[in-house]
Amino acid sequence: MVRPILDGIKTETRRVWKRCMVREGHVYKARTRYSRDGIFALIRIMYVKREKLGDIDTLAAMREGYATVDEFIKCWVNLYGSWDPDLYVYVIGFRLQSN
Repeated sequence: MVRPILDGIKTETRRVWKRCMVREGHVYKARTRYSRDGIFALIRIMYVKREKLGDIDTLAAMREGYATVDEFIKCWVNLYGSWDPDLYVYVIGFRLQSN
């Protein structure tokens, strides 16, 4: 999802964490892998909230970089192996940080 992030299409992500790993207002390095050469952008966290995975709607799917909720679900299942609409996730809104 590097290109959609750099193009400003993907501005939100959902994460399955036991505890929140980011803070609103902080700037983080967006990475493709955990090495220095994996950094592709700086992002500022705009908001963090908890919600059920199944609460995603079309606008949220679009903020995730997908055209539809079904497209998002297919990607989620590909990454995580299953879809549990009752699973609580962290929803993180972000924007690119200009240098």
